[in-house]
Amino acid sequence: MDRGEVYFLKMNSGEDLLCTLVSHDETCLYVTQPYRVEVMQTTATMTLTTGIMRWIPFESLMDYTISIDKKNILTYMLVDDIVAGKYINTISEQARKEREAQAERIEQIRSMLMAQALQRIANNSGTLH
Repeated sequence: MDRGEVYFLKMNSGEDLLCTLVSHDETCLYVTQPYRVEVMQTTATMTLTTGIMRWIPFESLMDYTISIDKKNILTYMLVDDIVAGKYINTISEQARKEREAQAERIEQIRSMLMAQALQRIANNSGTLH
């Protein structure tokens, strides 16, 4: 197993994961950026497609190293370059969207605080002698 490579894990629970290997020992795999693999049926064409979703629902925790006990893994394998590329593109796109959403939230807060400050200045300017 190679550090930094993308692996597919078939969990005993039935979940399928894609993740980046950080390290491993006799009992655990240590991974980052775990994504659950979902097979979905499209409504328009009724065909099956595969998508991936964050396994951990919080973006800020996705970069942490996560230990997965090997007892919970049915099998694992290194994925090919095509799957690894799609996984990496998804991670990059979701991180970009999260950064944009965070920047938008910051801008909204900044605008609200600026409006409040201007309102206070306007309210206080009439009371000064």
